[in-house]
Amino acid sequence: MPSLLPIAFFAFTMSFLPGPVNIITLASGLQNGVRPTLGFVTGATFGFAALLAVIGVGMAELPETGGVILDVMTWIGAGLIVYIAMPLFRPNALGTSQKQPIPTFAQGALLQWLNPKAWGAILAALSLFNLRPGSLDLVLVIAVWSVLCFIGVGVWAVFGAQMQRLLRNPAYMTMMCRVMGSVLLLLVGIFLWRWAQS
Repeated sequence: MPSLLPIAFFAFTMSFLPGPVNIITLASGLQNGVRPTLGFVTGATFGFAALLAVIGVGMAELPETGGVILDVMTWIGAGLIVYIAMPLFRPNALGTSQKQPIPTFAQGALLQWLNPKAWGAILAALSLFNLRPGSLDLVLVIAVWSVLCFIGVGVWAVFGAQMQRLLRNPAYMTMMCRVMGSVLLLLVGIFLWRWAQS
């Protein structure tokens, strides 16, 4: 097994980089604070660990052979991201008069299975670090990556909560929510464009 240090660095970097899960976490941290967002973060961590385990025990060829399944997953994932993003465009998205939905554990877990970034990170890790399917090495990597995934995604909730303190003007906070909603819709557009090109 290769050294855990490069694997840990890769895992944290991939978990921390912007993507749909992290943007949703940031938006929820901004709207709801850190503690209510932890359910979504925990779900995303669990979903990623489960996906890594399933691919690691023999489904690594799915992206090449399961075209129909991946097409369906792309569309469901796009729909879920849009569903979570739309409340960010509502008037007074951070106002007390209209309670915004908090992303759930189940949404976090499901979104990782439908997230092209998660699939790409896992397949790259399996290839880069030559992890054998079903090996004890893989079990250790899943454990380490799960911890780093929780930290990497959770940091975005903290960022969001800090932004809430800085953006005290409701107009600025509403604008920030709409920017994050636009980023999510842009990511959906990129995913679907890549799907159309494949």
